[in-house]
Amino acid sequence: MNVQRPGDIENELQRAVFLVEYRRPRQRLLRLAAGALIFAKHGLRGLLYVWPLALLLFVPLPGHWNWLRVLLGLLALIAFHRYILGSIRDDYARFVSGRLLTPAVFRQVL
Repeated sequence: MNVQRPGDIENELQRAVFLVEYRRPRQRLLRLAAGALIFAKHGLRGLLYVWPLALLLFVPLPGHWNWLRVLLGLLALIAFHRYILGSIRDDYARFVSGRLLTPAVFRQVL
């Protein structure tokens, strides 16, 4: 059976076989590992974008400039959430969600 996604399924027997295979512990482990790999890839890439804002949090500022530290922290969190978590969701949907995985999928994810 060469069906990779539920949308490719033609009849009920194929759908049942797909769901049995999809719910196996090995498939769950592969999905978990692929999700962790995607998170690590985008998390490390995101640190390249956010680290200047994070480093500015540790710069000593006079007392009346503490609001700038809070603002920089919020900007770093918003940037991480907006760009990095969004790309994690997109890659998970593209490579992992609703597919039967093989170990070769890890090369595609990278």
